[in-house]
Amino acid sequence: MTINITKYRSQLVTAMHLLFWILSINVWNIVFNPGVESTGIINGVQDYWAALMLLNFIFYFFCLLPFVWALPKARKWLKISATVLFFLPIIYLVYEKFLPAAKRDDVSGFTDYFIAGFLYAVVFHLTIAGAVYFNLRVLVNRYLKMSKFGHYIWSVFVLILLSAIINYALFNWVIDKIFPSLYFISYFEVWELIVIVFGYLFFTTIVLLIWQYAGMLIANRDKAQHELFALKAQINPHFLFNNLNTIYSMATNNDLKTKEVILQLSDFLRYVLYDTASEFIPLEKEVEIIRTYVELQKARIDPEIMAVNLTVEGDFGDTRITPLLLLPLAENCFKHGIGKGPGSIDLYIGLEGKRLHFVTSNAVAIRERNSEGENGGIGINNVEKRLNLLYPDRHALEYVEKEGLWKLEMFIELG
Repeated sequence: MTINITKYRSQLVTAMHLLFWILSINVWNIVFNPGVESTGIINGVQDYWAALMLLNFIFYFFCLLPFVWALPKARKWLKISATVLFFLPIIYLVYEKFLPAAKRDDVSGFTDYFIAGFLYAVVFHLTIAGAVYFNLRVLVNRYLKMSKFGHYIWSVFVLILLSAIINYALFNWVIDKIFPSLYFISYFEVWELIVIVFGYLFFTTIVLLIWQYAGMLIANRDKAQHELFALKAQINPHFLFNNLNTIYSMATNNDLKTKEVILQLSDFLRYVLYDTASEFIPLEKEVEIIRTYVELQKARIDPEIMAVNLTVEGDFGDTRITPLLLLPLAENCFKHGIGKGPGSIDLYIGLEGKRLHFVTSNAVAIRERNSEGENGGIGINNVEKRLNLLYPDRHALEYVEKEGLWKLEMFIELG
């Protein structure tokens, strides 16, 4: 069974936020907290870190329990069980206060460690977390995303200063008044707190920008895939209708080559319907289907009126290309180049190394001069979009109509 990560994106983000703060609190509690001494409840270096990791895993799991209610498909029994597990330790700690002193010794070591160390680090992080989320949710959206860099810098400066002052005041003036038994004091000066808050804001802002940039890349990739599928769906019926008209014309005239042309059309449709499902295919296969297409078109063209030439050069090897990229351009030559008057259609496909060179040339049919005026039509527009999506900065496409001759030249770096 596969799990759709994007479906639970908000829950995953919440879990990552919680993990970040728990890790941060533990780092301050173990490394940077000068007011906390070892309580002696964990002895030995290896036992200490093993027990500490176990305690943090349990605490992290404990903090995640309420978020089970946010899961859209969580069963009712799972939500109730998570709620019971969440409240049991809280009820026990409250109940422990009313136990006899002898029985309280079982948990007194843990509660002393929690209050003297972990709780201090939690309180220390309150103002920092408030500053971080105010920056991420308000200042970044209001100023940084709007490119108001001056406003953003001044707002962050004020936020850092206020957060540092509030943190200092919280320990020295507030906690002593509300909880005199905790003996919490600030071990940092205001300027040190300014540096600390700045570090948190800088780190979390960079992480947010990277996260948003990655999300933008994923969204653009998905958009490109959807657009490519839409372009393919737009192209495929166009080819089918043109070739069915060719076969109908041949069958009406009882042409002996009708069976052969139907077989060629079968190969052509197999390519369009199945082979183009892949993102990339061998270049040789795309060239081969152009040969088939040219033969299909020759079957309905009078060679005395219209000369058709296809030239292919190069060793294709294992070179790959996105499907239906060259074919629409070849199809345009016949769509816009065949009229009542004489003319010629020339196609060239060459590969040198990984550099593809594709050239088409055709006389513009008289009937095209009286149409909407754009010779390229839907095929070239689609190809240009796909080139920009799949080969950005790795292609060149130029086309021009001059003195009744339409010429297109394209280069693609396929490597």
